Amino acid sequence: MFKTILVDGDKGGVGKSLATRALVHFYLEQPADRRPRLIVFDADHSNPDVCGREGLKAGDGILSTALIDLATEAGWIDFAGRLEKIRDLDCRVVVNMPAQIGSAFDGRIALVADVLREAHTVPVWVLSRTRESITALEHRLHHLPSQYRTGLAVRNLFFGGPDKFVLWDTSPARKKLIEAGGWIETELPEINDQLLVMMGRRPFHEVARSGIDNQPLPLGYRLAFNTWLRRAVGALSKIETVQLASALDSTQTSLG
Repeated sequence: MFKTILVDGDKGGVGKSLATRALVHFYLEQPADRRPRLIVFDADHSNPDVCGREGLKAGDGILSTALIDLATEAGWIDFAGRLEKIRDLDCRVVVNMPAQIGSAFDGRIALVADVLREAHTVPVWVLSRTRESITALEHRLHHLPSQYRTGLAVRNLFFGGPDKFVLWDTSPARKKLIEAGGWIETELPEINDQLLVMMGRRPFHEVARSGIDNQPLPLGYRLAFNTWLRRAVGALSKIETVQLASALDSTQTSLG
């Protein structure tokens, strides 16, 4: 079915682009008979690591990619128009969100809620250890409660081990979403800094297949990359177990 995965977080550097690229790799590695068509949008114009130069392009299982603007009403209208053309396909739309885009989620762009509903959106929230990360998610929940009833919360272990996320673990937001709601949790493993610099924006499937500039990664880095990618894909694959909010409503209605 048609589903849009919105990879979001409170600021730049939290790991949205990394999570998006790993999520794309998860879909690309599915067997051909089970692989959904894949469309990737990058809304982070200040740092387009996903669909910018040397980033993801159409082909290799990706139907299309594009840079889009989700900071303005016109940009959301354009986004809805793009989705209308593909909504009858069995596909996954993966959107990498820009940093500091709270204004799009506080009612000032009124059609955002409707676009997210029509897009069959599942939010992915990439967490750091800061209070601001939780506050920004609470902001989304307050203004878009229906669209954020289900989702995937991702602890980015770049910021420390699971035991370091004390603010998140003890927050009312986690209690509401994870313990009593329709969200689930996962962890994005830390990636070697030098390896990340070496790869730049190159798609992970290209690095896995042919290295960098058709030169294999040195063995140590190749093993580190393969290990990280296997763990990251396993963690983010949980997105397929998250129900759409509309599906949750249908389940509750039938049970009622």
